[in-house]
Amino acid sequence: MSLFAIYAKAAAADQPQTLAHEDVEVIRDRFSILACLLTPIWCIWHRLWLELVAYLGVAFVLGFLAFFVGEGAASWIGFLVAVLIGLEASAIRGYALTRKGYQFKGELISPNPRDAEWRYTAGQLNAQQTLRDRAEKPVQASSPGPSFSTTLLSNERPTGAVQ
Repeated sequence: MSLFAIYAKAAAADQPQTLAHEDVEVIRDRFSILACLLTPIWCIWHRLWLELVAYLGVAFVLGFLAFFVGEGAASWIGFLVAVLIGLEASAIRGYALTRKGYQFKGELISPNPRDAEWRYTAGQLNAQQTLRDRAEKPVQASSPGPSFSTTLLSNERPTGAVQ
């Protein structure tokens, strides 16, 4: 079982705003060996152009740094940067999707990406059906509704000004 991040982009303005027209991306949260060892190829594969430019800038700075602190120290720093990129590969892809207009919808635990997308879609359909049922159900004045307590959970008084 793996943890998956779900990102969704609403349908275009000329299409109906339904779940069928929503673009969903599923990203597995894990260490990426390809991102660690072959970062430029990984960036090109996932179309992460801004991240590729940032990586090339870091590589240039590390090459410049090697001249002053020595090649051994610069290679260790480069190794640590590569491991960091491998660890944060899924987050980097998520940030790129948010820049492209996607919204983070949540995380799911699932055995594979296809099942994670199916679970997300089923949850959205259940939520839409619940809203429809609530809208269609008439409100009955004779039946008591859910009771909510208005007592404070602690003895502390709220501080600060309400704006």
